[in-house]
Amino acid sequence: MVPEKFIDRLEDVVGSDDLIYNSRVTEVYSTDASPYSGRAVAVVRPENPEEVSEILKLANHHSVPVVPRGAGSGTSGGAVPRNAVVIDMKKMDGIEVYQDDMIVFSEAGAILHDIKRSLCKFDLFIPPEPGSLRIATAGGFVANNGSGKRGLKYGSVRNFVAGINAVLPDGKIVRITYRTHRSPGINHQVFVGSEGALGVITGIYLRAIPIPEEKKTYLIPLKNTTEIEKSLKRILKVLPDAVEYIDSKSSSALGYGEEEFIAVEVFGDDRYAERVIDSLGGISIESQEEKRFWERRETLGAEIAKKGSRVYAGEDFAVPFSRLSDFIEKIKDVERETGSEIFVYGHLDTCNLHPAIVSESFEDSMRAAGRLADTALKMGATVGEHGVALRWEFLKGLDVYRRLKYCLDQKNILNPGKFGL
Repeated sequence: MVPEKFIDRLEDVVGSDDLIYNSRVTEVYSTDASPYSGRAVAVVRPENPEEVSEILKLANHHSVPVVPRGAGSGTSGGAVPRNAVVIDMKKMDGIEVYQDDMIVFSEAGAILHDIKRSLCKFDLFIPPEPGSLRIATAGGFVANNGSGKRGLKYGSVRNFVAGINAVLPDGKIVRITYRTHRSPGINHQVFVGSEGALGVITGIYLRAIPIPEEKKTYLIPLKNTTEIEKSLKRILKVLPDAVEYIDSKSSSALGYGEEEFIAVEVFGDDRYAERVIDSLGGISIESQEEKRFWERRETLGAEIAKKGSRVYAGEDFAVPFSRLSDFIEKIKDVERETGSEIFVYGHLDTCNLHPAIVSESFEDSMRAAGRLADTALKMGATVGEHGVALRWEFLKGLDVYRRLKYCLDQKNILNPGKFGL
C-alpha cells in the first residue's frame, strides 16, 4: 500500500491537476504497447526536473516504486508498473535547436516527429528514425537505445547522444551538458538503454547532421527468401543509408501488391550504388512516391494492428546475418503450425526483424510469440531495439548490470521487476 501521506506530498509537488489517484484513468497507465499489464497506483505529470527530483526524493524516502513513461509505445513492457507510481513525462516537451553547433536539446517528453520538424527548419536531421516516429518520445527512444532505419551506417541513437540531464533515484539532479559532436566518456551514456531503471532522463542533447541535398529510394523485388542473404551482401558493399525488408503480407498492407522486396535508401549521387542496385532489378522511386512510401512504412505497424489482436512481444529480433533466411523460414513454420498470420518486416542493414502476429485470440498470439522467442534464442538472436524490460532472458551480462543498479538505486525503486531483477 502507498501511504496517504506520500500521496498528499505528491500533490504538494505537482498540484492536484497533475496527480491522478483513485481513478480508473490509472488503468490506462497500467500497460503499454506490449501484451504485459500491471497496476499503476498513481500517476504524476511533472513539468520540470525539479519536480521530478522532489517526486523521487519522496519515493526513495517511502520506498515506493516509480516507473517513468513517455508515450507508452514500448513493446517489451518497459513502462508497465507493478504496483508503482507512474511518472508521465509528456508535459516536459521543450525543444531548442542550436543551429550553428548542429545540436538539438530536447526534453524527455518531446515527440520525435516534432524534433524532426524543428531540425528540418535548419536543414538538419538525426539519422536514426523508428517506425513509431510520430508517437514515440525522445526520452523513451534514448532509454531503449532505439534505432529504426539507417542503423548500419549511422548506428543507434546512442551514437547521437551528446549529453543527458537526468534525476537519480535519490532525487539528485545531474546535468551532463555538451553541445559538441564529440563528448567524453561513460557518464551520460550509462543512461542510454537503461530503460528508466538507473535514473529518470529529463533532457537530451542530440547531435544532428545536414540533410543531404539529394537522396533516392530503390525497391528491389525478391523471387524467394533464399535470395535475401546473397542480395544483401552486394547491397551492403555500397554502404547505403538504409536497407529495409518487406515481406509479401507487409507489402500488401503498404499498398504495393503482394511482392516481397528490399527497399534501399541512398543519400547523394552515388553512381556505383545505382549500378549495383540496378543489376539486382532495383526500381527507383522519387519525389511524392518516395515520400509516400516512407510515410506508409512508418505507419506499417498501425496498419497491421487494425487486422486483429496484434501482439508485440514477438516482434523485435536482431538475428545473426548468417541465420537471416533460416529465421524467416522458421517464422513461416510457426505461422503454419499456429494458424496465426505473421507479417515480417524490419531493418535489414542491421538484420533486425519485426514479426508482427495477428491471431483469432490473445492466447493464440501469445503462443505464437513464445514460439518465435524460443526460435530466436536458439539461433543466437537477441532483442534489437525495443528494449529488454520483461524479456530479460535475452539480456547478457546481468551481473554487471545488477552491480550498477545497486550503486545507483539501493532501494530498487526505479522500474523494479525489469531485467529479471
